[in-house]
Amino acid sequence: MNMTADAEEISRLGLWGNYSIPKDNPYTTDKELGPEIWALGFSNPWRCSFDSENHSRFICGDVGKDQYEEINIIKKGGNYGWRVYEGPYATNPSYAPGGYTKPTSITTIFPVTGYTHDSVDASKGPASVVGGYFYRGAADPCLNGWYIYTDLYSYDIWAAIETTENSENFTSFSVPFGCAHDSPMECGFKPGVHNVPDLGYVLSLSEDNSKDVYLLTSNGVYRVAAPSRCGYHCSKERYSNVTRVASSGNLLQAASLVACFISFMVVI
Repeated sequence: MNMTADAEEISRLGLWGNYSIPKDNPYTTDKELGPEIWALGFSNPWRCSFDSENHSRFICGDVGKDQYEEINIIKKGGNYGWRVYEGPYATNPSYAPGGYTKPTSITTIFPVTGYTHDSVDASKGPASVVGGYFYRGAADPCLNGWYIYTDLYSYDIWAAIETTENSENFTSFSVPFGCAHDSPMECGFKPGVHNVPDLGYVLSLSEDNSKDVYLLTSNGVYRVAAPSRCGYHCSKERYSNVTRVASSGNLLQAASLVACFISFMVVI
C-alpha cells in the first residue's frame, strides 16, 4: 500500500478511504493475478511482523493442515509452496482450486523454521502456529535478536536464532517459561503437566513502542519480563538489589533460552 501521497493529492484524486498500489509490486502487469499480491503460496498466515532493527525483514507464521506449522521470511514475488508443499513436505490434496500443480512447475521457498504436528501434544488440540516477533525489548537482554513464536493450543514457546547473521539459516529451541512471583494476576499451572503455566489459548502476540512483547491469551495478557523475576539467570541482565538471583544451579543450563512473563490486567 502506498501511503506517500500528501493530503492535497489524495483529495485531488479522490483516494480518501481507498488505497493505491506501488508500481514495483511483483504482479502489477500480470493479468491473472491481483496487482496487490506481494507473495504467493500460503495456507493461512497468522501472524506477520517486521524486524524493528532490520525493516526489510518481513516474517510470517503460516498455519498448516495435517503435517507442519511453518515460519517464513517473505520475499517479493516469492512462492511458499501451498498446496504443492506443506512446509518442507510434498502434498497431494484430493481437491485443489485451479487443479493439480506439479512441484517442478514452481520455485518454492521453504520455511526457515517450524515444527511438525507430531512434535506437540495432540491432547491439547491440533497444532496452529502463532507467528511473533524478533525480540528487541530491554526486559530480557538474553533474548535479543531471537524470533519468538508459539502455538494456539500448545504449551510451548519457541525462540529461533539465525546461526550466521543474514544467512536466513535458523535454529529453533523450546523456551522454558514461568510467571513472575509478583504478577498482579494469579498464574495457575496446566493440570497434569508439571510446572507449565496455564496460559489458556495463545491467540496472538503483540509489540509496543518500547519493543516489549506481549502474549494475548484466553486467560489474560502476558508481557516478557526480566528473567530474574521468575528466578531465571541472564548474564546480560542489569540486576538491582531486589532482583538479583544466585548465579549457580540447574537453571543456568538454559541461561540464554529462558523467558519470563508477567501478567497484567487490561482496563478499558
